[in-house]
Formats: sequence, C-alpha cells, structure tokens
Amino acid sequence: MRSLSLRTKVFFLFAATALLIVVPALLLIARAVERGVYERARDELAGAGVSLQSTWADNDRLMAATASVLALDTAVASAWAAGNVRNAGDLIQQRLNQAWSAGSARRAPGVLQQRRETEIPIVIDSMGRSLRGPSLDARAIASAEEVGTIVALPDSGGPLRFAVEPIWADSLRLGQVGVGRRLSAAGIKKDLAARNTEVVLMVGDSLIDATLGDSARAALNRQELQALSRSTHAGPRQLLADQAYMAAPVPLPSGGLSTSAIFLRPISQELEVATAIKRSLFGIGFMALVLALVLAAVISRIVARPAQALAEASARMARGDFAAPLPRTGMDEISQLARAFGEMRKAIADREARLRSAQAEMIHREKLAAMGRLVAQLSHEINNPIYNIQNCLEALERRGDPTDPNREFLTLAQEELSRMAALTRRLLDQSRPQSDASSLLNLNSLVTRVLTLASPELRARRIAVSAELAPDLPPVVAHPEGIQQVLANLVANAGDAMPDGGRLRVATRADGDAVEVVVEDTGAGIGETDLPHIFEAFYTTKPGVTGIGLGLFVSEGIIRGHRGRIDVESAPGRGSRFTVRLPRETLDASVSEEAPARDSEREAAIAAD
Repeated sequence: MRSLSLRTKVFFLFAATALLIVVPALLLIARAVERGVYERARDELAGAGVSLQSTWADNDRLMAATASVLALDTAVASAWAAGNVRNAGDLIQQRLNQAWSAGSARRAPGVLQQRRETEIPIVIDSMGRSLRGPSLDARAIASAEEVGTIVALPDSGGPLRFAVEPIWADSLRLGQVGVGRRLSAAGIKKDLAARNTEVVLMVGDSLIDATLGDSARAALNRQELQALSRSTHAGPRQLLADQAYMAAPVPLPSGGLSTSAIFLRPISQELEVATAIKRSLFGIGFMALVLALVLAAVISRIVARPAQALAEASARMARGDFAAPLPRTGMDEISQLARAFGEMRKAIADREARLRSAQAEMIHREKLAAMGRLVAQLSHEINNPIYNIQNCLEALERRGDPTDPNREFLTLAQEELSRMAALTRRLLDQSRPQSDASSLLNLNSLVTRVLTLASPELRARRIAVSAELAPDLPPVVAHPEGIQQVLANLVANAGDAMPDGGRLRVATRADGDAVEVVVEDTGAGIGETDLPHIFEAFYTTKPGVTGIGLGLFVSEGIIRGHRGRIDVESAPGRGSRFTVRLPRETLDASVSEEAPARDSEREAAIAAD
C-alpha cells in the first residue's frame, strides 16, 4: 500500500466505500423484496385459515342445532311411530327445506343453493341401519351422538361431516335423525371465496380431495403433504416440479377422524416478479457502482493532479528551475498549499537571485580591484617614458629651426603623447581610492555647484538648463568628490549629446529610504545595440580624446561603491535619462553638525568662482 500513488489510493478508497455501501444495500433490498412476497402470501393464508376455522365452527353449531330440531319434531316422530318411515324422511327433507329458505333470507344470495347441494338428511333406525342418507358404521354414529358433529368416511361417497340426535316417541327410541354435509376441497375453497388459493383436503393421513387439476393432483408429493398436515406453521413448499407454493396447514376442529385443509398459495409468478425486481435492482446497483467508480477516478484525479504538480514543481525547484507551473488556485486546502508553495518558491528564488547578484558583485569587484592594481602599475610605468619623451620633444622644439617644415610632425608627436598622458591620468583616477571620507551630503547644493561650473560651456552650446530640486530632500552619506565627479560626467555627456543645443533637466527627489538625481537631455539618444555596453570600460561612440570610454565606467563604479545604482532610459532621437539612486544613512550628531558648515564653505567657493 505504501508503494501506491495518491491517485490509486484515493481510487481504491472510493471503490471500497462504494462496494461496502452499494452491494450490501442491494442484497438487503433483494432479500426484503423476496421476504415481502413470502410475508404477503403468509398473511393471506393466515387470514384464510382463521376465516375457515370460524366458518367451520359456525357450520358445526348449525348442524347440531338442526339435528336437535329434527329430533324434537312431533310430526316426524308420529309418522315414524306409525311405521311410515318414508313419510318421516319426507318430513325431515321438508323441514330442511324450510330451514334453508329461512336461512337464505339472512345470508348472501347463493347460500340456499350451496346448502341444498351439500347438506344431506340422515335417518337411522334403532338397529343402526341407514334409512336415508349414506351408510355409516355404528362407532361413528355413537361418537356423533356423544360428541356432536364429527367427520367420518361412509361406505360410499366422500368424507361426511354430520350430526345426529336420538328421536323418541312415548319413551320409545325410534332411532336417530340428523343432517350431514359432504366434505370437498372445492366446497372449502367456495366458502373462502379465494380464487388465488388452492385447497388440499386431508382426512387422517390420506389426501381426499384437492382443487388442483388431475395431473397436478397426481404429481403432488404426498409425503410432503402428510408432514405438512402435522405442521403448525406456513412455509414455502416445492410440492410440484414447476410450481412453488406457500403452504399453510389449517386443522379443522371436529370429532371423529382428524381433518385438516392445506392452503396452497402459488408464489412462482410473484417470485418471478421479485426476481425481475432484483435483476433491475442489481442492474441499477451495477450502474451506480460504475458511476461511483468513475466518480472515484475523477475525484482521485482532482486530488492527485495538484499533488503531482506540486511534486513536479518541487523536483524542478531542487534542480534550480523556479518556473514550473502550479495548480490552479481556489479556496480548498490544496489550493492554499499551492499558494503557500508558490510564495515559498518566490522567496527562495528572490533569495537565490540576491545571492547570485551578491556573488557576481563580489567577483566583479575583485576583477575591478585586480584591474585597478594592474592599471595603476601600467600607468605608472607608462607615464615615466611618456614624460621623458615629452621632455625630449620639447628640447628638440626649442633647439630646432622654426622654419623647418618637419616641425609639423614634432607637433603631432607631442599631441599624441598628450593623449597618452591624459589616458594614463584617467586610469590612475579610476584605480585611486577616494581621498575624502564619507560625510552627510546635501545633494541639492552639490547639483547647484556642478551646474554652476558647467554653465559656461552649456551656454556656449545653446543648452537651456532647468533644475528641479526638492526642497525637503534628506541628506545622504557619500563621498562629495566622488558624487560630484559622477554628476559632472553625466552633465558633460549630456552636453556632448546636444552639439546643436537642446534642453538639460536636472531633478532631485526622495524615494523611501533613498534619494535620486535625474539627469535628462534632449540629445541624439543611445541605440539599442550600444545601450547594454555603455558602462563597460573603453566603450565609447565619441571620437577624439574625450571619447576613451571611461567616464560612465568610472561613474558606475563610484555609485556602486556607495551601494547605489545608475539606471538609464534612452532611444535614438528621443534623448537620454540617467537616474542616480543613492541609499540614505544616519550619522551621529557631530557629523550632522559639520555638514552645514562644509556646505556653506562650498557655496561660498562657488560664489567666488
């Protein structure tokens, strides 16, 4: 499990949850559907059993009452005593017809015809011979007279449920009279008025009758029926090979032979419907499970993709790549993690960029220091022969003939040596450390001094100067001579860029913890190819001695030494804009008090000039 990916783990978790929810739910529903079929059939059979037992008891009481009425009928006794037994039997039949007619007025239509079809008059003489009705044995007759209504098997016909009472005439026992009813499964089913329930009539352990067809009746499992007749609860039975029944035994309370009716409620069709419902449920469950698995795959992808993106971004960040895409941000926890990771990555990237910049700055300073030492040595070594050659050329010039035409070459040699001397002096200025210490400097005063010194040359070139000095400009800690050299160089470059006149703008402003000096001209501008190289040593587009390419290189080194920077914006034909940015520092009170005095002295010197 540990080796699995997050997507796989989420998928398996969702799939297992769906299986644990859907499959048991489907099984429970299927079982409930099937149980509902059985319970419905069981309830119907239980209701039919209660109805049958109630009807059976009512019929028993009715037959016993009818037998008592017939036995007490004086007309029947008189006819029998007169020896006219046939007439007595007719009277009994007549009394039964009268009882049926009276009972039919109180019962539902059709009861009269049913009683006429099922009830049989019984006349038995004192010797036990059946004078009218089925032939019954003496034990059954004696049991009926003692117990009441009983069930017996006569010599002919089906089982008979009957009740008899002795008939007397002047203390003479003439015999017994009563009424009986043939038992049949169809009659029981008719009493129930249940069209979807079949009835099997059992007397003792024998199957007497059934409402099933002849072929079905012949195929019944008799051993199963015998066991069922002795049972006390309903249950599903496969009594036929092609039909399932819910069977319920209903014992019938009667004397004589034990009698029971077995109700058979066919449930095959309902089970088929239940099976179809279960198939539908399983189909729906399968579709739900598939949808759950698809949803699990989608959710695992939603959860895992941002995690994979974060892992990929982490791996790429470890290799130094800070541009790897992050997941889309939102309001969820993963989006919060992505935002936190993005902020952390940005902070690391900025810190690494600063470290690289600091490292590059240190390397650059080391290179500059080494180059400065080399330049100082070379300049010193070159200056000595240059001065010697200059002395020799001056001696030749003094001793030579003023009319010699070759004196022109002597003049050219002196000019070239002057250029070489100027170049070495500038190299020495670049490598020479600042002579004055840092002090609290007012840039507005320094800008005013530089513009005052450069004003004659600027006026000669028809350059209009505008100074926009911030009145609340805070002082900065810097080397006055170094910053003056930078500003003078920028103003001189602006003048060189406008040989035909123009406008020079110098402005000062405060920006947070730094101050800025802007030098802007309307000159020819700097080309895109030249702009990246203007701060390189010996790179220049100016001809002649003034174009040796060290001015901006030296100025950038001075500002960088003050932990500041020089920014440039320029385009051909649109002029140039140089911005010198210097950080502020706080000095002690002694330095702060000395600064105004030095500024006053410098302003006085400028006024004297």
